[in-house]
Amino acid sequence: MPAPRLLTEQVAPADSTLAIVARNLRLTDQPPCKLCAPRGRPMRVLGGRRSSGGAGWRAPSALVLALLVGAVSWSALAWAGDAPAPPPAPPLERLFAPLKEELATLPPFLRDSSLTTHVRTYYFNQTKPDDTQFEALAAGGHISYQSGWLLDTFAMGASLYGSAPLYAPDDKDGTLLLKPGQKGYYVPGEAWGALRYQDYALLKGYRQLVDQTYINPQDNRMTPNTFEALTLGGKVGWVQYLAGFLWNIKTRNSDEFVAMSSAAGVKGHHDGVGLAGVRLTPVKDLRIDLSNQYGVNTFNTLYAQADYRHALNADWTLSLGAQITDQRAVGDALLAKAGGKYWVTQTGGARIQLIYRDLKLTGAFSITGAGNTVQAPWGSFPGDLAMIDQDFDRADEKAWLIGAAYDFSKLLTPGLSANVNLVWGVDAISPSTRKTAPTQAEYDFTADYRPPLRWPAFLQGLWFRARADIVDQQDAKTLGYQFRLILNWERDLL
Repeated sequence: MPAPRLLTEQVAPADSTLAIVARNLRLTDQPPCKLCAPRGRPMRVLGGRRSSGGAGWRAPSALVLALLVGAVSWSALAWAGDAPAPPPAPPLERLFAPLKEELATLPPFLRDSSLTTHVRTYYFNQTKPDDTQFEALAAGGHISYQSGWLLDTFAMGASLYGSAPLYAPDDKDGTLLLKPGQKGYYVPGEAWGALRYQDYALLKGYRQLVDQTYINPQDNRMTPNTFEALTLGGKVGWVQYLAGFLWNIKTRNSDEFVAMSSAAGVKGHHDGVGLAGVRLTPVKDLRIDLSNQYGVNTFNTLYAQADYRHALNADWTLSLGAQITDQRAVGDALLAKAGGKYWVTQTGGARIQLIYRDLKLTGAFSITGAGNTVQAPWGSFPGDLAMIDQDFDRADEKAWLIGAAYDFSKLLTPGLSANVNLVWGVDAISPSTRKTAPTQAEYDFTADYRPPLRWPAFLQGLWFRARADIVDQQDAKTLGYQFRLILNWERDLL
């Protein structure tokens, strides 16, 4: 149940949880469902032992990355007569063509199998306001397999994720594109089985993607968060739901699954998180999201959001949104103290957008309570003021945003869009010392280009993203900045 973002951090298209459930429950075109655990687009888990060092991962990872890179290569075009022949498919797709023909005659469990490769190249360069620097260039992505449905009831899938350094200075570690020490990694991030009953229920177990408010893939580096969990989601009329229990998480730049409590900063304990949420669409253009996520012996997060769109006329549309979070320590309250062991904090805000054809203008604000900075160790913060670098959710912080976005598809070239957001935050305090924290401002820019290419065939599915931000913090050593260049390319092999 991801909250809408003024400036999404995701660098690759990621199906949200109920969208996957809706697609898995019925192989028909229907509105996407946003609450349930996503279809991992998974592949068979390759053998080989994971290593924490650079040398140990090379053989299996080299095979994976060779397959990813090989998908990009293509051969010369053949011409016949005066008219060009259809361009040949890329080599990997031609390689799998005979298998696709064989599968077409088999039962749905095999016939409807999918095999997808997603290649990502990512350059990250950042200087923080305290003058620390991070830089790396990495290549990788994932290969994913998903079966069809056996007796319209059972399916399974798996995904292998990986990232390899192309340029990674030892003294600029910390980009999160690679493991600590600027090391590459690979990991079977998804491996799941699922049972379904029509649209009403999808039960999914073991390693999977989960996307519900504060627990989400956070797919803004090389690979996403994935979870070891048991989830149940589905749709009944205009009610979509997701519930489950998560015991382990693989964070973005890790090849290991650790306890949810460990990822939150609690060492020596192995506690999980229970979640439950619904999305309600009782009338057209109105959406209400409600969720609760209970971290055993850590903290509980209650979240509510409402969004409404209203067409003023053929050209103008008004969009309104509001959200609120209540977060508090529970159980043994094992996290570091902040305003007392059993701290309590809230954050809330509102958003207004005025849309004129391809132009979108945005204004928003948020207010966070003094009890603690909002905790988001298991995914991206879902607030409207979550920017490229800062979330503007520090204890007692008040923040506001103005932004604009434009789709240049008609004006310049199809598939080109851009947006800019400016945010200011004041009155924040340190939750532990209660001292005043520096005021800050952030200025963000994002450009996306998704060319609708029909030829050459191997470039279909290409997505280029460029991002930059400036962070201006009171009394800081320097002006913080970062820029990111991301190239995504995805192909369906089966």
